[in-house]
Amino acid sequence: MATVDKQVETDEFLLDEKTLREIETMKGAGQWSIVWRRLKKDKMGMLGLYIVLFLITMAFVSWLLLSLDNWLTSPGINMLLGDPDNPTSLNNLYIELWIPGLDPSNPIVLFNHPEFAFADQIKLPPSWMHPFGTDAIGQDMLSRVFFGATVSLALGFIGQMTTVIIGTILGSIAGFYGGIIDDVLQRVIELLYSMPGFILMIFIIVLFEDVNIPGGKYAVVVIFFSLIGWGGTALIVRSNFFSLKEQDFVEAERALGASDMRIIFKHILPNSLAPLIIIVTLGIAGVIFLFAALAFFGFGDPNAVSWGDDLNRWQNDLINYPWMPMFPALFIFFTVLGFNLLGDALRDALDPRLKD
Repeated sequence: MATVDKQVETDEFLLDEKTLREIETMKGAGQWSIVWRRLKKDKMGMLGLYIVLFLITMAFVSWLLLSLDNWLTSPGINMLLGDPDNPTSLNNLYIELWIPGLDPSNPIVLFNHPEFAFADQIKLPPSWMHPFGTDAIGQDMLSRVFFGATVSLALGFIGQMTTVIIGTILGSIAGFYGGIIDDVLQRVIELLYSMPGFILMIFIIVLFEDVNIPGGKYAVVVIFFSLIGWGGTALIVRSNFFSLKEQDFVEAERALGASDMRIIFKHILPNSLAPLIIIVTLGIAGVIFLFAALAFFGFGDPNAVSWGDDLNRWQNDLINYPWMPMFPALFIFFTVLGFNLLGDALRDALDPRLKD
């Protein structure tokens, strides 16, 4: 019996030692250092982070390469003269990279241009020359997927960030002042929630189909989505403001004569960043999937290089030429998966009720 009691005391002592070591490690660490430590312990969350970082890097590099190629081959610059023995090079059918000091007539060929087709390379299966194969009009699928990341991710980021900004501003004002402002906001959100958003977006796209605006159909979708998609963010921010505006640090600021705007944006809003980060991370995946679904059903922009538009274009070729719709679909899947894994991990890491 004495041995058992001694073992229990030893176990309690070891547990206390472990706790003390954790406390010593966290001593002096800021909130984001603690969040990063929690996030690193989540293997699936780190996998999501790696996927997201890879996709963001791919989108940025593809945008940079395409912009640089268009600039180098523009009439005013014309630094890439092309290979006189290769007419396709002169017609800028490749994404080429020129390094100062090299011969401008012999640049480094990186990709087939995503917007140009090669008539003699139709429906080729994946190979060393075309790792993702080619489509029914001779476009390289690797190039389409690589450069499609820019539009697909940009739509997700812009659409979600716009709704978060609108929802944060309206939710902050309603949560801080309450009263009639809060009542009006609640009724507006209830009205937005009663609308079938996906069907409304299809209606808006058809309604503005012939309107010529910068960005085409996707600009219309982003604007409309921003106008109807902010309700959830506003509710979360509003609830945070209700719980924080009565705290002692807010009362102290009022006593010192701080203005309402200073209290809202300097003191309360920074303490509400944790749920906003989770909303943005999880929301980007939803917006990307929404835009891909619109494109899949034929309501995208056929002139855009995006995963959803390519998936819609070749969806009927899944049986005979599976690589044509498969690779855009896989990248949509991995994008949504990566952001969801990262969002779930951030939600756990930012939850103050969790202990290391």
